[in-house]
Order: sequence, then structure tokens, then C-alpha cells
Amino acid sequence: MKIFMVHEDPWHAGNPYISTLIEQMRDTHPESLVAWGRAPFWSEEICSYDIVHFHWPQAFMAYDSHTDEDLLRHLELMKANGVRIVATCHDLEPHYSQCADKAESLKMVYSHCDAIFHLGTYSQHLFEAKYPQAAHLLLPHHLYDTIYHDFPSKEASLKQLRLRPGCTYILCFGTFRADVERQLVIDLYRQLNDRQVYILAPGFMDVWQLSWKILPRLAKKISYRYKYHIRCTGKTWGAVSDADLPYYYGAADVAFIQRLKILNSGNALMPMLYGKVVVGPDCGNVGPLLKEWGYPVFQVDDVQSIGKIVSQAIRMGKDGYGVQHRDAQLTQYSTSHISALLYSFYQALLTA
Repeated sequence: MKIFMVHEDPWHAGNPYISTLIEQMRDTHPESLVAWGRAPFWSEEICSYDIVHFHWPQAFMAYDSHTDEDLLRHLELMKANGVRIVATCHDLEPHYSQCADKAESLKMVYSHCDAIFHLGTYSQHLFEAKYPQAAHLLLPHHLYDTIYHDFPSKEASLKQLRLRPGCTYILCFGTFRADVERQLVIDLYRQLNDRQVYILAPGFMDVWQLSWKILPRLAKKISYRYKYHIRCTGKTWGAVSDADLPYYYGAADVAFIQRLKILNSGNALMPMLYGKVVVGPDCGNVGPLLKEWGYPVFQVDDVQSIGKIVSQAIRMGKDGYGVQHRDAQLTQYSTSHISALLYSFYQALLTA
């Protein structure tokens, strides 16, 4: 089987979603070829593949010199040559203003798919009516258990990150995409109204950019740190290394997903790998996932209650609620299990 992942470089994708699946499939199916890259995608070589699998097509096109019309012709060329086109539904539409001008490419890919993989039932049911030409298959987000093997203690984590012992730490991972997400975290701190609470938000804001704005940004970062106990690195993208990530989870008492507009999030899964309770919005595929495991959710149109909800989650974490479910979550969302499921979907498509 020849599989092509539509991405310039899966190992520099901002997260290891694609690369971990590729590595697992290479280990379990060494006879199959899995490839990627911008140049081979746009060449006629693409028609030699059995499966062409899209991930974030709007981002792929945003950094490409080709037009939407080029993409349409390329999709039609693949279809005419019997290539099975599939996509993982990471997004319904581009986030906020990010790649907004490439929204059409996202719809174009979905409308040409033979199958669309969904990380939850919300998008699956939505797309069954919107794109009836495709098979809609449930493929949960996998845990990155093949990457992260270290689970440092809270004491070791606090020491590594130079954090005060005896305090409560709320972890907000991921890039902050808009000011509404920053305001949500500020509102959370205000509602908790506890100087012993700290918010670890590595990607909260950009500071270290070479421009005249660096001093005002640095002043704001310092202000946030002392006024709202928000600790950030000063970079919104790639803010935490793989080496430091386990220490952030080790220090955290609870994880909080700072999104008001969301479909999927790996940040809903990663806390499970570390036995942490996670709080997130009751929307998209995230809400049903968290409720399935009994984790607290908040309503995006009622953020006045997030303080009480996060306080509940902190108590659950201290009672060991997250740790109790970890083994079951590792079984259900392991990279090996999800990779095997994906490969079986590929096989079914080629024999249909």
C-alpha cells in the first residue's frame, strides 16, 4: 500500500499527530510506503499512490504558491486516476483569522473525499449531511504515548520549572489564538481570587520579537505575571520543548483548555496520559469526549462559572480521579490502537 500524507514535513508540524501515526505504521506495516512533501504532492507522481491523506489543507495551501484552482485540478486528476482521497477533520473552518483566506481549499478537499475521519461524533454527524459522497469514520485522537515516557513527580517538576511548592497550578497548553482566549484565562484567575493559584500558560503571548514593540510587550508580560499569576515563555508558537513538557504536566493540578471556539484538541487528550483532570468547553468534539470520562466542562456562552468549575476539577484531581482512569484511556487511545484502526480503514477503502 502506498500512502501519501499531505504535509510539507510531518516532523515539523507544530504537533506530532501525523509523525507518530507514520512511525507506528512503518513499524507494524514495513511493506507499505508512507510519503509526504510539497514537491511530490504537486507532481504527477501523486497519482501513483493508493491513498492521499489530507491534514489541515488550509495551512498547506497558505504557504504554497499554487492557487485554489490548481488544487481543484489536482484533486480531479487524482480522482481520474483512481487515487482514494481521504482527510482527517481537524477543523470545520480555519481558526479565527488564521488561514481564513484558504477556507475554500478546506471545503474543496472535503467535497472530493472518499472518506473523512472524525475525532468525535459531533463533526461526524455534521458532515454526514454536508458531504454525503464520503464515508464518515470515527478515528479518535491518539495519545502521544510513543513520545512521552517520563512522568516526573510534582516535587521534581516544581524544582525543574522553578515554581513555588505548596501552590495550585493550572496548565493552559497550546497557542493562544486570539485576545478572547487570553481574557478567558484572566477571568478565570479573577474568579478564583486566590493568590496561591498560578496559571502556567507557555504560549500566552509573543514578547521576543525584534521590533520596537518588545519593551511594551515585556512590560505587559511582567504585569500579567504579578497581577494575574500567569507564567508564559513569551512565544506563542513552539513554546515548550519535548524535554520540558512532562514537567509542566507533573507540576499541574489541573489542565484547562482555553478555547471558546473549537472542534478538536490534542490538549484534551494529553492530560490523560499524565493522569490529570482536564476542563474544557462543551462544544465540538471536545465536550462529548470530556463528559464521556466525567470531566467538568464549561459553557462558552457562560464563562462566569469557570472559576467554580475549575475549583471542582482541582478537588477531583487531588482525590485521584484522573489517575483512576489513566489505564483505560491508554488502552483506548494508544498510538498503536489508533494507527491499526486507521490502517484498517485504508484497507477497506481499497477493497470496496
